[in-house]
Amino acid sequence: MRNKISLLVSVFILFILCNAWSATAKGDSQNDNPIKITSSISAVIKHFTQKIPPPKTARKEIIAANIEICFPELSCQTGISVAVNAINKTIQSRLLKVLDGKHPETLQQLMEAFRIDFEKSTKSTPEMPGAWFLKFETTISYYDEDLFCLRILQSVFTGGAHPTSQLTYLVFSIKTGKLYSLTDLINTNSLAKLTKVAENHFRRIRNMKPEETYKQAGYWFENDQFSLNRSFLISKDGLSFCFNQCEIAPYSKGIIEFIVPWSYLKTIADSNGPCGRFIKDEGD
Repeated sequence: MRNKISLLVSVFILFILCNAWSATAKGDSQNDNPIKITSSISAVIKHFTQKIPPPKTARKEIIAANIEICFPELSCQTGISVAVNAINKTIQSRLLKVLDGKHPETLQQLMEAFRIDFEKSTKSTPEMPGAWFLKFETTISYYDEDLFCLRILQSVFTGGAHPTSQLTYLVFSIKTGKLYSLTDLINTNSLAKLTKVAENHFRRIRNMKPEETYKQAGYWFENDQFSLNRSFLISKDGLSFCFNQCEIAPYSKGIIEFIVPWSYLKTIADSNGPCGRFIKDEGD
């Protein structure tokens, strides 16, 4: 009888430990259900969370560490899909590189590496408050029979003055799994026009005065001339661009994100390219 009770207790403990590492639904209930991307492809938003208490030997004032990870995992209902596999692989690759200097091969290894470093830190620098966190939040900005667009916000704090945060845009072809580049959307001879239109929107959302230079406003554009990087995102509202922290301005300005509505891109975007449908809709 005692052996049976011991076995049941052991199974229960293992169940609790496994659940601590498993995907846990949070937020809106829609995340619990598959999202139909195309007639044969669906996505499930997976959530992984973990609270890491400081070691028992640490000061009571040390704050626990937290991990919050969410990302879509695609599946194909009609068999193996090269595109689905490629997209899932790209997302996983981005996630597993979130910690500098670490090379985990699985999500569990990533979380374990973070936990080990946190516990080492609380022992080597017990005067620090702790409160480490790792966040990897993925949002599907748009999808249809051709496009699958993701906005990934990652933020890591491992002590120091402030967290390290980065915003990443990924625009996939749902048919091939390959990432689109900006020149797939915009004809090369129209890039200068795009930059000018984007500059007007940038200056407006940053509340810059007409005569104000970028240097005066605290930006670091080369030769004090506005320029776009090649990070972009497609949505129904328009084409989004972003500059990460310390890319064109001090850390205090944060991540800079802005959108150019499709109505401003009718003569700039390639009507036969991936965003052609949005341009045509604006023309109707």
